[in-house]
Amino acid sequence: MEILDGKKIAEEILNSISGEVERLRIENKRIPRLDMIIVGDDYGSIKYVGMKEKTAREVGIEGQIHHLPFSANTLDIVNLIDSLNRFSGIDGFMVQLPLPEHIDAQLVLNSITPQKDVDGLTAINLGKLFQKDPSAIPPATPLGIMKLLEVYSIKLFGKHVVILGTSNIVGTPLAAMMLEKNATVSLCNAHTVNIQEIARSADILISATGKALLIKKDFLKPGSVVVDVGSNKHPETGKLVGDVDWEDVRGIPSYITPVPGGVRPMTISCLMLNLMSAYKKNDSRQENTRTN
Repeated sequence: MEILDGKKIAEEILNSISGEVERLRIENKRIPRLDMIIVGDDYGSIKYVGMKEKTAREVGIEGQIHHLPFSANTLDIVNLIDSLNRFSGIDGFMVQLPLPEHIDAQLVLNSITPQKDVDGLTAINLGKLFQKDPSAIPPATPLGIMKLLEVYSIKLFGKHVVILGTSNIVGTPLAAMMLEKNATVSLCNAHTVNIQEIARSADILISATGKALLIKKDFLKPGSVVVDVGSNKHPETGKLVGDVDWEDVRGIPSYITPVPGGVRPMTISCLMLNLMSAYKKNDSRQENTRTN
């Protein structure tokens, strides 16, 4: 059972980005900028935004966190987004989810101009993803999973990929990316009948259920590849665990991601990759504006 070491691969990606940003500094060019919006005081959200901000700072990316109070309404956030959309010095920005229940999250996300949507969650970017449009910005977690599988030379062509979880953040866009690689995809939700049987048929099983230790050995085909997107508290110890019960499945998969150190580091590094891609396109647009 080989470990899909997301932490190691993420570090390699971030080192490459850091070198790229340093070259921009040496050449006295504009530095990429990533802004982040957070609403309220949810501990997990604040911690996760802090991790992203720390990573951006370490690779030399500039930016600002816009922290709005819980009392902010949808219009407050949309007005802030409008100002960030119009400021050409910002290459990309993201809204940390989940938002408070009184906020219209879909309206907020779709207020982001697609070119600056580095989380890849606007309807336009998700639609482009399903249309196999190369200008689509993919969500960072699915992109991270695809890159992790690529680095470990795990073939997708003709393979049966089973995805547990249908969110717009992970499951649904990941299905589109897998289909683009000519995999056969089964996308399962909480109401899927015979879900264990479907999971056991998977060459590659990706679990994004958010249910601690749900996946036992009877979900797995021997030699399958298991990607654990879960980030949950252990029901007894409170420690961070994934959806997969490692002790129960030990020795069955050929490859598996650990929690922590698997998917989450890849998510953050791929957010920075999306930002660098947005920076290059923004820089090109500004250059065209100056020369016309």
